[in-house]
Amino acid sequence: MNEAALQQELARLRTEVEALRLANAALERQMSRDAERTDEMLRALESHGNALREANQRYQSQSNFIQRVMDSTGALMIVLGPDGRLLRINQQCTQELAAVGAEPEPAVADAWLHPAERQSLAAELGSLPWPVHSPLFETVRCRGDYAAEHRLRGRDGRYRHYWLKGSVQHNPQGKEEGAVICATDITVLKQQQERLRRSESLLKEAQHIAQLGHWELDLASGRLTWSEQVYRIFELTRTEPPHSYQAFLALVHPEDREQVDRAYQTSLANRQPYDIEHRLQFADGSIKWVHERSQNYYAADGRLLRSIGTVQDITEQHIVDEQLRLAASVFDNSLNAILITDAKAHILKVNRVFSEVMGYKPDEVIGRKPNLFKSGHHGKRFYQELWSSLKREGKWQGEIWDRRKDGELIPLWQNISSVRDSEGRVICYISVFYDLSEQKQSAEHIHYLAYYDALTDLPNRQHFQERCEHSLERARRDRQTLALLFLDLDRFKHVNDSLGHPVGDELLRMAGQRLKDSLRQGDTVARLGGDEFIILLENHPSISDTEKVAAKILQALARPFQVQGHKLEIGTSIGISLYPDDGEDYTTLIKHADLAMYQAKERGRGNFQFFEAHLTERARERLFLEGELREALNRGELQVHYQPQYSLADGRLIGAEALLRWRHPDRGMIPPDKFIAIAEDSGLIVPIGEWVLRTACRQAKIWAEAGKGFQRMAVNLSGAQIERSDVLAAVGRILAETGLAPQHLELEITETYIMRQAERNIQVMEALRDLGLTLAIDDFGTGQSSLSYLKRLPVDKLKIDRSFVMDIPQDANDSAITRSILALGHSLRLTVLAEGVETAEQLAFLQELACDEAQGYYFSRPLDAASFAGLLSG
Repeated sequence: MNEAALQQELARLRTEVEALRLANAALERQMSRDAERTDEMLRALESHGNALREANQRYQSQSNFIQRVMDSTGALMIVLGPDGRLLRINQQCTQELAAVGAEPEPAVADAWLHPAERQSLAAELGSLPWPVHSPLFETVRCRGDYAAEHRLRGRDGRYRHYWLKGSVQHNPQGKEEGAVICATDITVLKQQQERLRRSESLLKEAQHIAQLGHWELDLASGRLTWSEQVYRIFELTRTEPPHSYQAFLALVHPEDREQVDRAYQTSLANRQPYDIEHRLQFADGSIKWVHERSQNYYAADGRLLRSIGTVQDITEQHIVDEQLRLAASVFDNSLNAILITDAKAHILKVNRVFSEVMGYKPDEVIGRKPNLFKSGHHGKRFYQELWSSLKREGKWQGEIWDRRKDGELIPLWQNISSVRDSEGRVICYISVFYDLSEQKQSAEHIHYLAYYDALTDLPNRQHFQERCEHSLERARRDRQTLALLFLDLDRFKHVNDSLGHPVGDELLRMAGQRLKDSLRQGDTVARLGGDEFIILLENHPSISDTEKVAAKILQALARPFQVQGHKLEIGTSIGISLYPDDGEDYTTLIKHADLAMYQAKERGRGNFQFFEAHLTERARERLFLEGELREALNRGELQVHYQPQYSLADGRLIGAEALLRWRHPDRGMIPPDKFIAIAEDSGLIVPIGEWVLRTACRQAKIWAEAGKGFQRMAVNLSGAQIERSDVLAAVGRILAETGLAPQHLELEITETYIMRQAERNIQVMEALRDLGLTLAIDDFGTGQSSLSYLKRLPVDKLKIDRSFVMDIPQDANDSAITRSILALGHSLRLTVLAEGVETAEQLAFLQELACDEAQGYYFSRPLDAASFAGLLSG
């Protein structure tokens, strides 16, 4: 029987009882009015009494049945009367809830409610016009049906969570007869929900801390869902989620995208887990490393259902791993010995160099203390001060003598550092040291290298300056004279470039020895660098003495040199400055002797010249040109001329080299060799170089679009221009500004500059060629490139320097060099262009050797843009 049926039966029984009560009252009134009918009424009363007893028995039977039904349920059952008082509770209430009814106030269900909740219900009923004795009962009455979570007091005095459902009960006439409340214990469910909520919270927190998120891909619909942490990792908001696998792939670094897709598709095909590390790339160019894992799930018929996986941000771990790998690499490959101990100085680890220096294998020293290496060279105080420094400053460095495994004492330069944890406790010591034996043995040699030129065994610039300044102090004190002779070797560069550095070095050694042999006792000769030498004449030399020494030097160096089978004839030019007439300090005397040497060269080489005051005009001229050059670009004095370049296979005009010219308003055309060096030294080469490149690119675009067969514009890049600016950005910007297609631009870089910092410059060249243009090595054959570097250079063309072309085919050496360059270039599949072609004989020689291209006066001098356009049209 359900609860509604029970209520209806109770109402019916109550009606019968009420009818019996009314009948009994009528009977009594009848007996009082009519005594004569006493017997009849007694019989009637007896009959009605029997009926009443039967009704009560039925009611009691029904009540007992209802109680049994209520007791059979596992929930709490509470029956309230019309006034809200407790009429009936089931056995579950008795077992679970605290006893009530002994209080002075009527027993109501609210007695079990948590005080806060009873007050809350009362507050909500505050507007009722009648007094409220049971807020819970009144709430049920007001709402008719009521369901809510409440805490009820148990037999142990503790409150548990219940889900209460209450309903108002009516008799058949619709009159309220009370209410029935059913309560189910949900304490365990609440605890489970709380544990679940806490677990979810802890999971989110753990994922946040571990930077780990999860995702699910529905393979039927293609819908991709992410956890909150995945959005953080991918730096997206929930308003911009990747709804598909393809949208996810778009977030993967372009270089990793194919690998990631292949790994995932393979996992689907092979039913294997998916596990991969890859990069993410963001709009601002930043990169993250992530580790992804997933598992695929299938239906009973083998259909793919979904993939569930995780993604973890391992950027910091990746950085740490790289640092650890680097640290391990540094440890293993360090040129110094490294020893690591724990806080108690027990050896934990040593590297390979340690074993090489000390002679011990790692397993022979690990676990032991460094006092194993004590040599007895130092006293107790030495080690006390060492440990005192470590404790006080956390480090110690100095020279220490230790004993190798074989018993040999060796001097070491040692750096010891203590490593502490976050609380300041020492956790280990790291000792880095190297063997000083060779340094000590070579101390004299190091001193020698600091003051002498290793190639010629002559004093170097440093030594000479100190010697000269001491001599100047003595000359000032004793009022004596000094003479400085500055010289370099004529035609040395040609020898060095054509025959190689070994021949050049030997020539320098022999020339240095001849200079020493030409001097008087007490005089000093030094090599400043390259082929420059300087001589100090002391002991109060006269002009006549100085002239004799200079003449002797000229004569000595004029004799032929026999070097590695070559007969070499060189000479020298000498500039002379005198103290005190030409200067009173080292710097001034050097500068004036240098100016005098250039004067000697201008007068035909093979002679000496004393400094004359007018030579400083050259220095002033340089300053003037630098000042004028700064304004030349703004005043429009600079021009670009174009020298045609031809294909030797068919004689076609194929391109041009852009050449800078300066037309000064007062001095007319100033040759490039007068101002290019000034521009490089002053830094003006950067803005000037960009102007030349922009002008040449703009002109090349016009000619290329004219459809006259114009293929490329060659522009020279100065080494100083590359070193002092972001040349890659400048070239890219200029190509964009002018609209010139990169394939029409060729950049020329000198071989000498490339080899100055080969590794770095190769990277710059590779970046330039990635723009789509071509690269050429200018003046090839005059630098010092090796085959190992040449084959790595990202170049397309070699340009044979004009110095090798000008004397072919008559000069056997130049012809051999030209032939070698062509063979080398073609073996590397490079185009070869010859510069400075001026005669038909030169052209024929180059064509015979299958030279690809050429330029020079034989074809045309450099032309202005209008003249070149006419040549192109013709």
